[in-house]
Amino acid sequence: MVRIIGALLVVVSAYFYGFHQGQNKEELKNARAQISALERTIEEFKVKQTSDAVALSELRLAESASRDELDRMRSQLADIERMSKTNTDRERNRCLRLAVRYKEVVDRADRAIKFCAENHK
Repeated sequence: MVRIIGALLVVVSAYFYGFHQGQNKEELKNARAQISALERTIEEFKVKQTSDAVALSELRLAESASRDELDRMRSQLADIERMSKTNTDRERNRCLRLAVRYKEVVDRADRAIKFCAENHK
């Protein structure tokens, strides 16, 4: 009887041990599937991160090129403004020179007319 009870206990414990091992194997299988899914997700995020890093780098290069172009345009505008001021100054100086020459010519003409008027009556 003790042997039968002992054998029954061995069979029942073997059953529970096997059941527990089956559960462990199933849990292990599920854990491995989850690990594989997580590893795929990690790889996808690494690829996306690399893609984002490349896109960010290209964006920075484009921004830098735009900044350089803007600086070049500002420099050109400053040069144009300086040239405008210089051209304006040159035009003003030219007008002043012409006014002086005009006054000289008018004064000469006045003297010539006075001379003619006084000497050729």
